[in-house]
Amino acid sequence: MTNLQIQDSIYGKTGADIDAALYGLSNRYVAEHPAQPYVYRAFNREGIQRAEDFRYRFNLDERFPEAQPGQHSYAWGKVWSDVSDAELQWSVTAYCPLEIFVNGRSIYRSLPHEENERQTKGCGSVLGQGWNDVVLKFTKTRAGFGGAFGTSNTKWVIYHSVIASEEREGQEGWLFSEPTQQPLPVEQLPKAGQSEIGNSLNWHPRLGWQAEEQAVSPFSRLFGAGAGRTGFAWTRLHHPAVGGGCRIKGVAASAITVFIDGQQVYHADQPGEFDVPIDLSFGEHSLIIKQTAASEWGVDAAIWSGDRIVPFSSPIEVKGGFGNWLYLGPFAENHIPEIGQLNELYRVFEDGEQGTYWRIDAPGTWIRPYMEAALFGKWNYPLGVTLYGLLEAGRKLKRNELVRYVSDHVGQSTSWYAYMKWDQRQYGAPGILHPIAHIDSLDDCGSFGSIMLEALKDHGELPGAERLAHEIGRYMAQVQEKLPDGAFYREHPHGANTLWADDLYMAVPFLCRYYQLTGDESYVTEAAKQFLLYKKYLFMPKSGMMSHVFDFKQRLATEVPWGRGNGWVLFSLSELLAVLPEEHNLRGELLGMFQALSASYLAYQSEEGLWRQVIDEMDAYLETSCTAMFIYAYSRGVRSGWLPDVSAFAESAYRAWEGLTRHSIDAKGNLYGVCRGSGYSFSSHYYKYDLHTQLNDTHGIGIVLLAGVEMHRLLVWLKENGDDELIQE
Repeated sequence: MTNLQIQDSIYGKTGADIDAALYGLSNRYVAEHPAQPYVYRAFNREGIQRAEDFRYRFNLDERFPEAQPGQHSYAWGKVWSDVSDAELQWSVTAYCPLEIFVNGRSIYRSLPHEENERQTKGCGSVLGQGWNDVVLKFTKTRAGFGGAFGTSNTKWVIYHSVIASEEREGQEGWLFSEPTQQPLPVEQLPKAGQSEIGNSLNWHPRLGWQAEEQAVSPFSRLFGAGAGRTGFAWTRLHHPAVGGGCRIKGVAASAITVFIDGQQVYHADQPGEFDVPIDLSFGEHSLIIKQTAASEWGVDAAIWSGDRIVPFSSPIEVKGGFGNWLYLGPFAENHIPEIGQLNELYRVFEDGEQGTYWRIDAPGTWIRPYMEAALFGKWNYPLGVTLYGLLEAGRKLKRNELVRYVSDHVGQSTSWYAYMKWDQRQYGAPGILHPIAHIDSLDDCGSFGSIMLEALKDHGELPGAERLAHEIGRYMAQVQEKLPDGAFYREHPHGANTLWADDLYMAVPFLCRYYQLTGDESYVTEAAKQFLLYKKYLFMPKSGMMSHVFDFKQRLATEVPWGRGNGWVLFSLSELLAVLPEEHNLRGELLGMFQALSASYLAYQSEEGLWRQVIDEMDAYLETSCTAMFIYAYSRGVRSGWLPDVSAFAESAYRAWEGLTRHSIDAKGNLYGVCRGSGYSFSSHYYKYDLHTQLNDTHGIGIVLLAGVEMHRLLVWLKENGDDELIQE
């Protein structure tokens, strides 16, 4: 069972009412995961950076070439946990003796053979809720000095360290100390909030400017000598008065143009003082100064409201940032961006070289976005189907705010894609959109790529979406691993040399929508071929169902009919049949496959209306996500004329929907009974007893919403076609 008491279920309050379930599930999800932008943090390029595997590289040999064997260097940061008693797993490679402390407790110490052979090891620590101190202690030897430390899961658990010192708390990265002869006692290890100044360790990267740098303007110290080049400074102000005039006063070392809220309010080609009247309404305003350097550059400016100076503040919140201005440049004349582009924070600005982005007035310190929301703005395959369900629910309920929520989530991902690739080139590993930084599997791109193209139909335009769709299409056509017969399979370490039923969902819906986008029938033909190839490897004739995985190392299918794996198959086949041309030469065979699988699953529906985690084993628990996918496929199959026994499949779908409302959805919109993300096994015991359910798991929310929408369409269709016996609403 799904552990939901009937009296607490949404059925107990509203019966099997479809709209009530759609409202409950979607409202709870959006309330718990509101739309929010990425978090901006300052980052010092002179500090420790991450490599392509998202682990930090402590290259202390390069940074301290004069260090002597036996000396110690410390790295100091902190990591966040939303909950208490959460275990975080790390991956460690030690180039020298390395000890790791979390909240003052030693959790790892490298062994000599690990250091000598540069072995990568795992370690973990239980974190407290909130910020947790992390200190790494490296001890120099003749063989090395430093190591690598970071996530053990480069697709799903990407964490970043945050500088913990009082002076630059909130910047991403680490402080690291100059080598010292004497190790610190454990009780003297640095802790969050302490000053990095005036203690026994000298910390890097450098905190402030040298005296000679302080003597020149921010433009000069950030951009150097700039004759003929252009830079921008951006700030924000709050005008506290209603009505009344203001003045902007200051002095400029060269030509400037001043913009308020994107409108030019002052321009001068020559250096000198300025005093200009301006009209400001009450509230927030953006101020941008554009300056083109001559022999020197720099500007001082202030806005006066009456006899008071209006204070400036940073135009965006930058954690760990200094000062009230952001800076962009320098640009040659043929690369100067338009003023309206400057607040498009997803934009990398072309400068004729590597491109550039906003920075602050501190040594080597740039602004970077980071993914810190639990779900909004993330790109992963369960979210692809979650957002698909929210989109279809929004369409069905005529709730434009739900449709907009989906397009905002998808649009945030697509618009930042170009920036992410630039960020990756600059810093080794990006802070956002990790799964598509290195697309090496169908999981990375197909599911979310599919909802991206579906959302594009409503929105008309999502910045970067079509470009990214073409990259995914190219990946599937030219890069994704294929067997000699053309079947997609997995070659990378997660399930190496295997073929998974899941991957029909990871590929086919995207290929179908990409066919609709491009008009190129080869993509929908590829989707059709994949189904027949997967059938060759995974279909089990005795049961009429699909095995979860074929393992080419063992040359065997697992022969376990995992519920969600079979659900992905039937769900995706319904997506394919909906767009495959009627005259396509493979349509008849695929339609037969849909009918045969549907009939096989029908025989295993439980008395409660749900299907089981392992479909044909009675001791397996009732599972929500596969049940929802069978509802979706059966409802669609009946409406579309793919299933000849209308009564049997319509009744099955309705009983399953009622079962979900009784056993899987509570009155507050929580979803129960969804199997967590899986590996694979040749034993059904793994699926039944090791793969537990998770409350409100994104593997299930979207597909239950989709099931409700399709159930509604089926009921409308049945009414229109005069079959009232099955209508129980």
